[in-house]
Amino acid sequence: MLSSQQRSSFIFALVMCVICGFLLTSASVGLKSKQEKNVLIDKQKNILKSLGFVKENISYSSSEIEKMYTENVITLFVDEKGQLQTFEKESSKPIYIVGNSDEILSYAIPFKAYGLWSWIYGYVAFDADATTVKGLTVYQHAETPGLGGEVEKAWFQNQFIGKKIIDTFGNFVSVGIVKGKASEKVNNDKLPNYVDGISGATITSVGVDKYLKETLLEYENFASEVRKGYAL
Repeated sequence: MLSSQQRSSFIFALVMCVICGFLLTSASVGLKSKQEKNVLIDKQKNILKSLGFVKENISYSSSEIEKMYTENVITLFVDEKGQLQTFEKESSKPIYIVGNSDEILSYAIPFKAYGLWSWIYGYVAFDADATTVKGLTVYQHAETPGLGGEVEKAWFQNQFIGKKIIDTFGNFVSVGIVKGKASEKVNNDKLPNYVDGISGATITSVGVDKYLKETLLEYENFASEVRKGYAL
């Protein structure tokens, strides 16, 4: 049998466990809505960045991001035929449009690519011609700092700006990533479709190249329809 002192210690420990558990649960519940809001704001910030609204080295408050997003971007969905929908279906994919469904000024889509160690998440945006890259951003990865981790750096992302996802014959080709310098590896007529790879991170570069193309193909029915109505 437990002594009186042992029973008291046991009861005290039990009560403290219950109290601590209650406090932790309350804190988790209380912070959940704030955490969800922060995730949403970060998503909006990265979409805006790919679209050119958010600039490097400028700090924005959550309210500024939310206001900028609400005033400039609408969320729609693209079905398997490339048609815009106002609601999400099982096979539809999200698209973030500046303008409206009748007059698209620019748009962004999400992408993910597997590098050396992790999935790389980001957004890529296009001008109204559905051909020219307006911006690309990476917001989450676990690649090696200084190597594959360079996917998050401005020098890598900014070189996508102005690149084309169709060739001079109008065929879809995506934006390829070469090993080394594109200017040294690719003919001049194909340079608009390629960017430099990351030195010492071939697997990361190959992964982004592969999965970015796969993602763009999923939206190609939509993009081709936009091109038909745009004077290239």
